[in-house]
Amino acid sequence: MLPHAAAAEITVDRFVEDQLFEEDVRAVLKMMRPNRRERLEGWKEYRTGGADFRATISWRPDFEQDAPPDEPLVVPRMADVLEAILVGSTRRQDDLTAEQEFGIYRRVVRELFQRLNELESRYH
Repeated sequence: MLPHAAAAEITVDRFVEDQLFEEDVRAVLKMMRPNRRERLEGWKEYRTGGADFRATISWRPDFEQDAPPDEPLVVPRMADVLEAILVGSTRRQDDLTAEQEFGIYRRVVRELFQRLNELESRYH
């Protein structure tokens, strides 16, 4: 039989392990379902990704109100969203001139344009 102190220590250790496990589970759930507050406020989400990344776009219900009534895309005002993701994303932005910075953004947009053309050509 274990002395009383040893039994108490085992119990405390088990309690701490359980608490740490529950904290880990909460952290994983939060990563899987980010922006809980926004969802409760009625925000909508679109999730997408590639082989090496995941992206989630969330927006308030009134964000859609400014979109055209016949908006064909799932994410409203997509140009606003893409601009917000792209502009400001350069590394060492303060070391670049505006011309260099926006040249980088234009290269990304040109590459996207080329990719869209390539994708479309597969249907012809």
